[in-house]
Amino acid sequence: MAKEIAIVGNGPSRHLYTEPFDGDVCVCNVPHDINIKYDYITIVDRMAMNYIHKNKLKFDAPILTTNDQWQFAHTNRFKTEVRDVYKTKLMNTAATAAYYFSDMYDTIYLYGCDALFSEVTTSYQDEIIQRGKRSNTLHTQWRDKWATVWNTDCNFVICCPEDTETIDYRKNVKWYHSKNS
Repeated sequence: MAKEIAIVGNGPSRHLYTEPFDGDVCVCNVPHDINIKYDYITIVDRMAMNYIHKNKLKFDAPILTTNDQWQFAHTNRFKTEVRDVYKTKLMNTAATAAYYFSDMYDTIYLYGCDALFSEVTTSYQDEIIQRGKRSNTLHTQWRDKWATVWNTDCNFVICCPEDTETIDYRKNVKWYHSKNS
């Protein structure tokens, strides 16, 4: 049986993810305003780690992160297990997680990664973590980083709204147009 994981990002289309999912689930950044079961949390952003520290949050699933964020969590004695697993950081946490998981899973489903098919870079994290204005070209910068992910032997499924135009990233990248829009 093929091993699968769903990465649920924080873009507006994350609501397309529905349970049950026959595999592991990884959520991006601070799990906020999302009521799903997940096995991992992926964070590469200090602002998210600061938020967890400041609010003394504890999660049942481990946080997967970079060495510098692991050191921050270790120094500040996070109540949640934090694992230093990312050797390569690809600008955003969904791409970083997908690259990391690409050696462990046959197929990775991507939800809430709207910048892959639109210019939208807003995030549910914006509701709890204040950020500066994002660049108008951030979606293209992120897509450039995703090229590293697509160049693996893993299969990817980008889950998007029904009326989304697809982009030909690579043969191993498929599209699922959800009617749950």
